[in-house]
Amino acid sequence: MTDTDWTHVLLVRHGEVAAEHQDTFYGSAEVALSEDGEIGSPLLAAKIVEKYDQPDAVWSSPLSRTLALAEPLAAIAGLEVEIEPGLLELDRGSWTHLSHTQLEEQSPGAIAAYLEDPETGNAPGGETESAFSKRVYEAFDRAVATNPGELIVIVAHGHVIRVLMMRAKGWDVATSFKHFVPYHSIVEMRAQPGGPSEVIAAPEGSQPRALRFTQR
Repeated sequence: MTDTDWTHVLLVRHGEVAAEHQDTFYGSAEVALSEDGEIGSPLLAAKIVEKYDQPDAVWSSPLSRTLALAEPLAAIAGLEVEIEPGLLELDRGSWTHLSHTQLEEQSPGAIAAYLEDPETGNAPGGETESAFSKRVYEAFDRAVATNPGELIVIVAHGHVIRVLMMRAKGWDVATSFKHFVPYHSIVEMRAQPGGPSEVIAAPEGSQPRALRFTQR
C-alpha cells in the first residue's frame, strides 16, 4: 500500500466560543466566537497552508463558527467550501445552553449517567452516541471518497473529532472523552475511501469542560 492510496486529512476544530458558552452544552446550536476565536480563525487558515500546503478541498460543518475558518482557508486555496450537514456538532436536545451547574440542579445525576453510558444517558430530545457517530462517519467517508489521495481539511467540532479519533484508534467511548481536543486544534489523519483511517498526529486532549465535576 502506497501513500497515494490514502487521503491526507486535517481535522480542525473551530475557534474559541464566547465566554458565556464555554461551560455550557451548546452542541449544534449557533453560538458566537470569542474575540480570540474570530481573530485567530483566518490566521490559522494561513498557517495551515504554510505548514501543509494548499488543500485540494475544504469541508465544513454549516455552523458559522466553523465557516469562520473554512471560508478564509478555501479562499486562499481558490476553492469553494464543501458544506456537509453530517459534520454538525452533537445535538444536545433539552440540555442545549445549560451549564454544568444548571443541568445538575435540573436533573441531578444526569451528567454521571451520561458519562457512564452516553447511549442511554443522552440528553432528552438529543442524539444518541450511536446515531451521532453514524452520521459523522458517513460524512467523513463521503469527504474521503470524493477526494481520494488528496489533501483535505475538515473544519468541525469537538465531539465530531472525538468520534473520528475513536474509530481510528479503536477506543471505547469512555476513553474517547479523555481526548477532547482544544479549540483551533489540528488532528492529522490519513484514510482510505471505505477503508481504515489512522491518526498521524494529535494534540493532548482532556474531558469537555461542561462534563467535568471538578471545574477549573
